[in-house]
Amino acid sequence: MKYLITVSYDGSKYWGLQKLKNKLTVQGELEQILTKLNEKHVSVKCSGRTDRGVHALCQKCHFEIEKKTNPYRLRYYLNRASSPYLYIKDCTEINDENFHARFSVRSKTYLYKINTGEYDPIKSDYVYNYNKKLDIDLMKKASVLIEGGHDFKAFVCGKHKTYDSIIDYIKIYSSDENTIEIEIKGKAFYTYMVRNIVSILILVGSKKINNCTVKKLLEKKERAVEYSPAPACGLYLKEILY
Repeated sequence: MKYLITVSYDGSKYWGLQKLKNKLTVQGELEQILTKLNEKHVSVKCSGRTDRGVHALCQKCHFEIEKKTNPYRLRYYLNRASSPYLYIKDCTEINDENFHARFSVRSKTYLYKINTGEYDPIKSDYVYNYNKKLDIDLMKKASVLIEGGHDFKAFVCGKHKTYDSIIDYIKIYSSDENTIEIEIKGKAFYTYMVRNIVSILILVGSKKINNCTVKKLLEKKERAVEYSPAPACGLYLKEILY
């Protein structure tokens, strides 16, 4: 039987999602628990990889086990057996043979949190402690340029066959006096793409670059300015739609 689970996890406690030898990962933990239940190896397929330190509010994974199990009981078993930093929010049986947690995705939404106030050591694993004020209006104007379909090569790390993607929207707002949140929705995201977009928006908000630089990044498809990806700790996989 094929099942789909919705998983949330604290990325600061794992070496990322993808299974690694002798390292605690989300995929590795799930496969270990399910293999014990199934008494035969179970392969877990996820909607997409999250890097070390990145959190998930709504990761989606599917797997197949030989024994038909009530989804409610299966969810209960997984939550009892997993670490306190991982939680199965939902479990459903999938009857579509062609469904795949990764290849059937229609859109993904990521959330990034930035602390612009005083350094907060308690939140250091869960927000980017930027600790300087940002001009949110400038960031919003720049985000409009990034929305839509583009070749995102200047925003991607590593080599890929294509860098084309479509950003449905970028929302930027203050969730409280010292926290800025950036929400990005699209179908496909390449290596570090979301964190690189955030990094560019921070540079705009800090007035270190302007919209002309953002346009050059998109039009020339090369880095018009040197920058590093925003830290993983502020990033959350928020929603997956099929």
